[in-house]
Amino acid sequence: MGDFDIYQNSGYTNKRNRKRTLILDVSDSDADNHLGGGTEFKIDLFEPLVIDKHSEVYLDNFLSFNSNIGQTPATSAFLLKINEFNMNSNVASSANNGNIFNSLVIPNEHKSVTNNHSAVVHKGKKFNYVCDINPQKIHSISGKVTDLSGNPIFHGPQVGNTFTYALTGITSGKIDRLINSGETFTNITVNGAAINLVVTTGGAFLATHLTTATTLHFSTNREITNPGETDKFKKNTGDIVFTGLTGGNITITNTNPEPGTGPDNPNLHLVNEPGRFIAEFSIVSRE
Repeated sequence: MGDFDIYQNSGYTNKRNRKRTLILDVSDSDADNHLGGGTEFKIDLFEPLVIDKHSEVYLDNFLSFNSNIGQTPATSAFLLKINEFNMNSNVASSANNGNIFNSLVIPNEHKSVTNNHSAVVHKGKKFNYVCDINPQKIHSISGKVTDLSGNPIFHGPQVGNTFTYALTGITSGKIDRLINSGETFTNITVNGAAINLVVTTGGAFLATHLTTATTLHFSTNREITNPGETDKFKKNTGDIVFTGLTGGNITITNTNPEPGTGPDNPNLHLVNEPGRFIAEFSIVSRE
């Protein structure tokens, strides 16, 4: 009996289809913040995945929603680890040996925050080899996705931020100072009333913004969902101030201007979507 026969599954054998497709869809929610926290996820399969022959696993597609932009060496790629896949990838790295070892490296094609709140394709080439897999029945998929340093690659640089926002419709020139990428804040006030983010982590800006910017991109550790809060991010509700920054507060002028000039920020609104990635794998049996 050969080695291949030893691993033959004694149950049902799929004699017709050599290829199976596995879709892994992971997103942050109120209960799970694995993407923003860089921690392990575990997702139950809709039905068990039966591998009846020794097979090869390939990554076909990888898409993300609200991932970090690739603006540093660490964020230039995703590291994807799947516990159910025996990834035997060795590594010789001067910086990230432990993180990259036995991981799948996926280039980060998210280059601008203007692509936030929309899908970004990182892997559109078919049949990128991942590993071999022996016959088995899989009921759930678990693993982790991070940047090359092992830090979260969703919702900005702060560990624990789970919500990505775009405050858009700002009239050019209404922001009072330059905002640097990565600057952190502890709270937001509108017309003097606080939104009450958790002070220990607060929020962070996801890109550099000029005073002429018409959209601010930032992430927070708490979802701004209360209608009484979201309604504040509209025209003429009072100045919007990001507080607790080392370089000084940031103010967006949002009050009634001089008569006859029209309202400040007439199209102002707040956009919020969770982080998410979708990976499509092909599992091809070896005849």
